[in-house]
Amino acid sequence: MHRWLKLINAVLPMAVVLGPAGGLALAQAPTQGVVNEAPYAQQYESHLTVRADHSSTSVVIQQFKILTQSAIASVSQQKLSFVEGMQTLTTVEAYTAKADGRRIPVTPKNILTQDASPELPGIYFRDLKQRTIIFPDVGVGDTLVMTHKRETAKGKIFKQFVESLQFPRSAAYTSVKITVEAPASIDLRVKATGNNVVDTADESGGLRRHTIVITPDTYTPEEAGAVSPLDRDPAVLMSTYKSYEELGSAYGRLALPKASVIPSIAALANDITKGIADKKAQAVAIDAWMKKNIRYVAVYLSSGRIIPNDAAMVLKNKFGDCKDKTTLMLALLAAKGIAAEPVLINLGNAYTLPGPPTFAALNHVILYLPEFDLYDDPTANRAAFGVLMLESYDKPVVRVSAGGARLARTPAMKPDDHTADVKTIVNVAADGAVTGATEESNMGALAIALRTAGATVQTLGGSVAARRVLQNSLTPGTGQFDLGNFTETKDPVAIKGSYTLDERFKVPPANTRTTIPRGMPLTVWPGGFLLGTRLNGRKSAFVCYAGRQTEEIEATFDPALPLPVPLAPIAIDNPTFSFHSAMKIEGRTLKMHREFVSRVERQVCPPDLEAKIAADLNKVRVNVFSAYAFGTSPPAVASKPAGVVSSQPGYGKYPDGAAKTNNTNRNFVNNVADTVGKPPAAPNPVVAQNPSPAQSPPPAQNPSATPNPSQPVELTRVVAAGQNLRLEFLYWIQPDCSSAGITNVRIVEAPQHGTLMVEQGQGFSSFPRDNQRYDCNTRKSDGTLVFYQPESGFTGKDSVILDIIFPLGQASKRHYSIDVR
Repeated sequence: MHRWLKLINAVLPMAVVLGPAGGLALAQAPTQGVVNEAPYAQQYESHLTVRADHSSTSVVIQQFKILTQSAIASVSQQKLSFVEGMQTLTTVEAYTAKADGRRIPVTPKNILTQDASPELPGIYFRDLKQRTIIFPDVGVGDTLVMTHKRETAKGKIFKQFVESLQFPRSAAYTSVKITVEAPASIDLRVKATGNNVVDTADESGGLRRHTIVITPDTYTPEEAGAVSPLDRDPAVLMSTYKSYEELGSAYGRLALPKASVIPSIAALANDITKGIADKKAQAVAIDAWMKKNIRYVAVYLSSGRIIPNDAAMVLKNKFGDCKDKTTLMLALLAAKGIAAEPVLINLGNAYTLPGPPTFAALNHVILYLPEFDLYDDPTANRAAFGVLMLESYDKPVVRVSAGGARLARTPAMKPDDHTADVKTIVNVAADGAVTGATEESNMGALAIALRTAGATVQTLGGSVAARRVLQNSLTPGTGQFDLGNFTETKDPVAIKGSYTLDERFKVPPANTRTTIPRGMPLTVWPGGFLLGTRLNGRKSAFVCYAGRQTEEIEATFDPALPLPVPLAPIAIDNPTFSFHSAMKIEGRTLKMHREFVSRVERQVCPPDLEAKIAADLNKVRVNVFSAYAFGTSPPAVASKPAGVVSSQPGYGKYPDGAAKTNNTNRNFVNNVADTVGKPPAAPNPVVAQNPSPAQSPPPAQNPSATPNPSQPVELTRVVAAGQNLRLEFLYWIQPDCSSAGITNVRIVEAPQHGTLMVEQGQGFSSFPRDNQRYDCNTRKSDGTLVFYQPESGFTGKDSVILDIIFPLGQASKRHYSIDVR
């Protein structure tokens, strides 16, 4: 799922191993070490045997102790994947252990095997399979037990052995034990990373054995925007490769010959570059042709086969995954004498390459062109040449060439390379009628977001998209877009729009304020997105980006109307970012200029930075969404800036007269959809209707269709005294079953006789059969969980009011009447 969508205005709905029943024994899963908020407690024990020919057998037992009602939906179906033809996966045993001692076995009809990626074209990885275990009769207090045996044949592609196991704290592990046995002759390297890990190694009779015991830290839900658990939580990595260079060279020996320059490819390269003499301009033309003509099919590098198809086959099919597209572009560049190298990288939130070398942090392939010293991603179909996906900056990589492989790093982002500029005109007539226009011009990674938004507008139709964008800003109206050059992969990209609001502007009474419309920008406001989601008390490093966002608004008022009073200028300059806001009256026009610049030097920010920037970022939000008082004539403009804030650590007082408000999530307005992982699998994954969370669907199929978001939806809940209640599981799922981002919850009215807890977690969706996401119901999805805990001893009535903001910006206010019995 992509972070691009997190830059886009919300209204555009966008994109294990086991052991034989008698061989391993797990004690009853304890809850010690897992805080009460954990929905379940998990134990894991495995025994892996690697043979001299690098074939292997692994046996795994897993137990899941159900601690809350919410865990039943999220844990009672377990999924495992395997590669047919290379692996066999046998379910030795699976059952529900009831609290009274009964065992209810999983019947064969409830063990399903199917394609792991059924939406992919037929020639792509039909050997990647998924096993689903559906446990029967599951209740709170039960324990789900499953034992599996996996046989892996010796490598048909790579002749060596690699394996990785991860144990994130968010998975509520209470104990982990792993035994690995292999002949000493194959020199299998085993390393356990993270805290509270004990690795005991011994060697006897030519056999080397590792016994790894992990005592997991306290359960902690994933923090919004945090780096990958691979970068911080326990993992076990196993490999017979001595280095990432050796692994990269092995990939190159098999992948590079696939990029042969045959006559048809040479002819195509000549046709694409006809009339272009400059080598870099030729590379630009080839990149643009690839992105326009070769469709991307999303398959992770580590899934199924690892070696690409021949360039000729990719050209014939006109589609491919990352390694296929890279292979064809390698061939086209080679035909013009332009050197290029495939690059193994992580397209996600992992920013380290832990050893020993495995594919745990390598799931994508891009290109490096040494002649120009730049990286390019032919799968980034909405990026200009040399512009990478956000997830690809500042990453360790393995560059592969005919001479071998080497470790390198993609460049960190620079503010001037990634920019978003929005200019809006607002015209207010004497009768209050409001018309205007907005123009956006973006570059670099931020241009990808604008092109993605442009594709959504084109799919929805300009008038529908305009109405949704305006409604999202709480200024309903009509409009149209001029999409300009959004289909071209050349920066800058510019999109224009014009609008007319439905409601007339009303001058506020004396001593009150009102907002001024911000037009219909397609991307997020200055200060949003680049530095991530605000989260007090962060414990994990988080992903952050460098860039520059500017906003200019010119609001012109008819002479019959009073003029707004400009806000005092603001200048925030701290080591992480700067924000400057200035306003003035010229004639009948209020002119506003805002500029936000994130200057982070790397794309991983330490957790303590959150506390240092939160107050200043709140000042930015307050300024961007401020309301204005109106006078009878243009006010005098101060001769020097007022309200300048020195924002070094230890400072951060509000300037005199500035509004003091609580920090709310930046996604409240111009929400942006989070995506991670891989380039969009479809040109526009956001168009289809997406039902609201199953527990309390709004009146329409899409949360954006709620007739009046200001009027709360009335809902009722019942909970036993002293018990936790899962009030909601909130999610927004794209057609490929990936999450579109985080659903934000704001407590408008807290309960009088209990407490609320909001956390990120997983659960099962419940789409109706006629929804294209119906199949997503069989797999766990990321979402936001809201829990209610009544006070000890309380029975009676309680209530809660929540503002719920979905990842794409649709809002819902919900009033819950809770009956505690």
